[in-house]
Amino acid sequence: MYFDRSMNDKIPIFPLPLVLLPGEKLPLHIFEEKYKKMIEYCLKNNQKFGIINSKNSDSLVIGCTASIEQLVGGENDSREYDILVSGVERFIVKSYNTSEPYKQAYVKTWNDIDDTIDETLLQEANVFLYEVLLKLGASSKIPQIDMPKSSFEIASMLDIDKRAKKILLKSQSENDRLIVLKRILKKAIIKIDYEDPARSGYPSYAQFEA
Repeated sequence: MYFDRSMNDKIPIFPLPLVLLPGEKLPLHIFEEKYKKMIEYCLKNNQKFGIINSKNSDSLVIGCTASIEQLVGGENDSREYDILVSGVERFIVKSYNTSEPYKQAYVKTWNDIDDTIDETLLQEANVFLYEVLLKLGASSKIPQIDMPKSSFEIASMLDIDKRAKKILLKSQSENDRLIVLKRILKKAIIKIDYEDPARSGYPSYAQFEA
């Protein structure tokens, strides 16, 4: 395991039944009092918070920090918040702190052991990505200039199921993540061709499975 000393902090934690990946956008509706306090703290202090999978049963708890990009429509009459967050970087929980109404954790950055990129793998994954987007009639999502340069950039363009996201989040190898994404995309192409979205009403963004 490799821990980057660049992040060795106590951060607010928001347990949710989902997995957030770096680069992914996620809308959230905040209604519980303790998490409203957490969001107010983050907004006031320009602070990120961490999202961990509340259903996690692993001994290692890996999460992703979330940056509040905007208040969607602002605070409503009941002081509930609709926010849009963006995944920033992965972390591992070292210990928890319960001194605040909301959960906090001492975390360290969860970085890759091997961050070299096999350019052939990346190109192949992009070819499969473009084919999937074209088959689903989602050509508007295809980058007009630059192709995605990392596994997380590719993943952020897809609705990947939670099990696959957990694999990607935990992996400490960029090439291993690209291999997983290639497998996901190849399965998606086969499924799309078999079901024929034009006839079956296949949804534009079906969830991609590992």
